Amino acid sequence: MKEIFDFNRFGKYFSYDLNRAVTRYGLTALIIGLMPILFLLFGFVFAFIFGKEFTQSSSLYQSWPIAAFLILVMSFGPRVWGGVTDRKQGTEWIALPASAFEKTLSLLLITCVVLPACMLALLCLGNWLVSLSVPGIDPFLSFDKLLHINHLDIFEDGDGSFFNVGLILWLNWCENILIFTLGALCFKRNKVGKTILCLIGLGILLSTAMMLIFHTTNFDSESFTQLFGDFDAARAQTWINVTLNVIYGVVFVLLIGGIYARIKTIKA
Repeated sequence: MKEIFDFNRFGKYFSYDLNRAVTRYGLTALIIGLMPILFLLFGFVFAFIFGKEFTQSSSLYQSWPIAAFLILVMSFGPRVWGGVTDRKQGTEWIALPASAFEKTLSLLLITCVVLPACMLALLCLGNWLVSLSVPGIDPFLSFDKLLHINHLDIFEDGDGSFFNVGLILWLNWCENILIFTLGALCFKRNKVGKTILCLIGLGILLSTAMMLIFHTTNFDSESFTQLFGDFDAARAQTWINVTLNVIYGVVFVLLIGGIYARIKTIKA
């Protein structure tokens, strides 16, 4: 059992892994945390160039959360763990006193817990500084609003059904960052580009398979009604929850299993 997991050994490795992540990605994380301020400056510059008045609703300023998300999920894994496919760095990493399970667990904790918590705090701070610097700018990303993020009603009749938006956002974060981290562990060069190409190919394959299934089975709206019946709010919420749980469950089993398998079999 100790060969697979030991608390003292895991604690030392996790501390090492976390310090390495901070060393390799700390400055980049700070720059990304300043994105609300950077996009605000860009907004003022573009408004001045094109002779328009800057507003908070401008598409350029509103796009900074998307930009921050894309940069983080695509760059963090390759930057921190991408070097293990290199002969020198890979040899040093393999020699570290930790099992494949401990290395996988450390990777999951850093990417899915530590990083999103730290980046959320940095981005909220940056957005708050923007609201203090420029009168009239509403800090739409704030801790006060995040506390109420789950209360998004699904239906208009106010029956109390709502999406667990916070959980869905976190699961989407974990899913995307683990995809690019797995790509960083599998590919030696052009890690991000090859991962994106794999995602495109997988999307085309799944879309084609779904089209063939619906075409061959003649599944239409009437068939849907016969199979599931008339949906009320409670039943629709149940099916949404079940569907999301199954999808996320399968995806995470595949991703975590793939990362563990790759870490266990990687050779310098």
